Formats: sequence, structure tokens, C-alpha cells
Amino acid sequence: MVHFETLQIGSEYDRPFLSDLWGYKSYAAISRGVVTPSGSKYIILFVTRDKQNSLTQYNDYIEGNQLFWEGEEKHGSDKRITNAAYNGDEIHLFYRVIHRSPFTYHGQLEMTDHRLRQDAPSVFFYDIKSLQPTPDLFDDLGAHQEDLQSLSETERLSVIKSRMGQGIFRYDLIRLWGKCAVTGLDLIPVLKASHIKPWRLSTNRERLDPYNGLLLTPTLDTLFDAGYISFREDGRIIILDDLSTMHSAQLYLDETMQLKEVFPDTQGYLSYHRDHILK
Repeated sequence: MVHFETLQIGSEYDRPFLSDLWGYKSYAAISRGVVTPSGSKYIILFVTRDKQNSLTQYNDYIEGNQLFWEGEEKHGSDKRITNAAYNGDEIHLFYRVIHRSPFTYHGQLEMTDHRLRQDAPSVFFYDIKSLQPTPDLFDDLGAHQEDLQSLSETERLSVIKSRMGQGIFRYDLIRLWGKCAVTGLDLIPVLKASHIKPWRLSTNRERLDPYNGLLLTPTLDTLFDAGYISFREDGRIIILDDLSTMHSAQLYLDETMQLKEVFPDTQGYLSYHRDHILK
């Protein structure tokens, strides 16, 4: 009988322990990424961020108190997961960073958005109830309450999630770029969804426009947001003169860097960044 009363949120558990606890003959019964115990109202997600190379490389990760999760490749559980709240099903999360390690139990999830797809795994966005959102993000959102109130509920949720670095904006950037726009690094969980025209200065449409975004490594994201680097119309990097040769070397910056592609719809945003953000 599957139950969660004796499990501690934040504690680590492996599948053999859980299978014994729940009365399964073997942990093979819960070896899938999505487990729906017979006769229960539970949906259990076992999510691994960094998967074995031989397995399908889903883009699954936690950022703040948000889970970004791609569903099963064959869509077997999409309908039940999408209708979980309506049907009274509880979704519980076990999450680990790397395979062959225990899972951390994060408790119950609340789905905030999803995209059903046929040609690829569907995409689901969740709030992890046991984790706290980053306070400064809500401070930023609070300063734009008047703007947010002018939107429909769907648009408002999308803007809020985009500001949290999660949800539709980040998802669309991953689909658009697939890797760091400059270095080509494809370690998706560590890449940052960076607005070109800053979120605080953008219209609601611009805040959700993937062409107003670059997928960047953390160092490049910080430098770009702070105006220490920008990019020309042809994608070549601009490095602020204030950065010394030593600083550039320490940051692994050089004049040969450039965007892997410059989309026509990105040009206006890059122009804005050069004119107003570059120091």
C-alpha cells in the first residue's frame, strides 16, 4: 500500500527502500519515471536531472521552487497527469541530480502550466510546495502589479513564471537555441534564460518573446545583464573597455566569441542592449 506519512520531506530514499516500504516484491515495480500505483490517487514522479547517456535525454530540472519536467516519450501518462487536479490525484516528487544516487523526497507538486505535444515529450511546470520561491523575484513582481493586472489570467501566470526563470519563456529559449548561444554548451540545467531587453523595461509581449532572449552560461549571463558585454549586428561580441586584459582572460572572454546565430527578430533587442545596457 503506497503511503507517504512516514517519509520526511528533504530526506533521501532509494527505490529498494521504497519498494519494501510499499510492499512491492521488487523495486522494478517502481523503476519507471512515472509510477501510478493501482487503486490509488497518487502519481509519483522519479526525476533524474543528469541521466545516463544511453537513456533519452529529457530536460528535467529544479530551479528555485519550480520543477521543469518533460513527460514520457510515448505520452502514456499525459492525460492522467494533465487531469490530476480535476480527478483529485496527488502528484509526489522524488528528485536526484545524478543517476545511481538516492532520490530526495520533495512532497506534493502543484501543476501551474503544461504544453501537450505529439512530436516530442509534453512539457509540465510545477510548484514544489515544500520549497520557497526566491524572495527578490516576488519583490520585482510586486513592483509591476499594475502591469500584471491588465493581463488575462493565463498571460499573467506566464509572465510571472517567465520572471522566475522558469516556464514558457525558458522553455521557448531552450527550443530556439538548444545550447548556450555563444559557447555551444548543451548542459541545459546550468544555462540561464537571459532577457536581452531587461524584463523590468520590457512590455508584457516582450517579456515573453523568445527572440528577446539568449541562453547563456552563468558567467556570460551575468556579464551581459550587467552591461560588460554585448553583441554586434553580425553576432560578434563587444567587450567593455573597462574590463582589463587580465579580467577578460580570467573570465575566458576573447574577441573571437560570437552568437551562433542572429535571428532577424533579435536584432532590435540587441540594438537596444547596445544603446542602453552596454556600459
